[in-house]
Amino acid sequence: MATCSATFSSGFTQVVPRSNARVAGRGRPRAGRPTAASAVPAEGGRDVFGLSSLRLLKPSASDMDSLMQQWRSRQCNHEFAGGSIDAPAVPEGVKKGSFMITKNRKKVGEGRQVFDAAVQTIKDWEHLQLGWNVTTKPAVKAGVTICSATQTVVPWSVLPAQVVYCKEESADFGPGDKGKRFAVGMHSLTGHQLAGEERFQVELHQDGSVWYDVYLFSKPDTLIAWASLPVVKVMQIRYVLDSIKKLKGAVAQA
Repeated sequence: MATCSATFSSGFTQVVPRSNARVAGRGRPRAGRPTAASAVPAEGGRDVFGLSSLRLLKPSASDMDSLMQQWRSRQCNHEFAGGSIDAPAVPEGVKKGSFMITKNRKKVGEGRQVFDAAVQTIKDWEHLQLGWNVTTKPAVKAGVTICSATQTVVPWSVLPAQVVYCKEESADFGPGDKGKRFAVGMHSLTGHQLAGEERFQVELHQDGSVWYDVYLFSKPDTLIAWASLPVVKVMQIRYVLDSIKKLKGAVAQA
């Protein structure tokens, strides 16, 4: 499917599908990719309209923790679980499907101390505590369920997701550029307004530079999300830029 791309002055890029997009596939995650840990409960938590996730007021931390436990049996709501693990290389179905690709990459500092601080910020989930977006804070490991709460205009939405991979490794970024990389990926579960995956990655390069790389692919999975698609696109951009700003602020104190 043809796509259109826009690059912003901030270095931000978003690739969005043309108007003939279809709702996400309902298949199970492909073999060879990380998958959700448990089977879908009766009706799978699916909400075609997307009304069940709406809240007039910001949910409390205890409410979000309770939802996080309730959602543990839900499954990924698209067929590309783990598809962001090698981003920007992603499965053909993501590139040619109706997914929006939203990404940005910024240098956040230099040195091992900054890298370690950035990694810890992600492990503590502070990179997603944005005021208008908050998450629960379980231990970061594959299979853990997350509850996010996001405010769009007036109502809040409570959204289920799951960590699909977490890796910290030596990395070869190219000729003469070896370093370290830490990355966490999480995908949406049934009941989420969107179907997709998010990858948050920190890199320490051989020259000492530290980079924060955010990569998302997503598309609406409810009628509400489809109806508000222009707002969804703007909120995805804001989400990425605010996460970068939050992480840069955290490592500045390192």
